[in-house]
Amino acid sequence: MVTVAAAFGLALSTTLVANPQPASALACVSPSAKTPWKSGSTIWGEGFAGSCSGDYRVMIERSRYYGWETMAASSWIKANEGTVVTYNCAGTGTHTFRTTVWKSGSAGTVATSGTFRTSC
Repeated sequence: MVTVAAAFGLALSTTLVANPQPASALACVSPSAKTPWKSGSTIWGEGFAGSCSGDYRVMIERSRYYGWETMAASSWIKANEGTVVTYNCAGTGTHTFRTTVWKSGSAGTVATSGTFRTSC
């Protein structure tokens, strides 16, 4: 509720005005995955679980001819938590990496970052 006050002469009137929230404000905040980056020979990936209840993992994946391969995974995190995952890629060649957020149960991957290609 929003309080609106108006002054008329010496009298002060207070009126309550409804401030409805849109339906989207009541929905969960979506999980997010940040595009990986490299420092030295370490690939860093960062993810946020979002606000929906459940168990989540953040993973660093690299592209292979057969699909995406998980290189590192976080421990389980809960809603409204985020974490950083690292992978030492020294001597592995040139690869394309991405970060994903995975939710347990039937949901599977719920957020995928952009890709990052680098030589290790």
